Amino acid sequence: MFERYDRPVRCRAGHLFTTTWVPLGSLKAVRLGRRRFQYCPVGHHWTSVRPLDPTLAGADELEQAAAVHDIRIP
Repeated sequence: MFERYDRPVRCRAGHLFTTTWVPLGSLKAVRLGRRRFQYCPVGHHWTSVRPLDPTLAGADELEQAAAVHDIRIP
């Protein structure tokens, strides 16, 4: 479902989407520890996002996150 660096995330408003999450690196977000400040393509706003733990998330949450991917890095 998700490629190597694609991670399901949740924004502060609760929106779910997929983003490219490279450990120790960030090209389209500002890193804030385990959170990042970036654009949410679902709510169309700038916000902090955190990774969604796939082992604790339900199948419906993972499907929601997989349905929307933010812009990919060229």
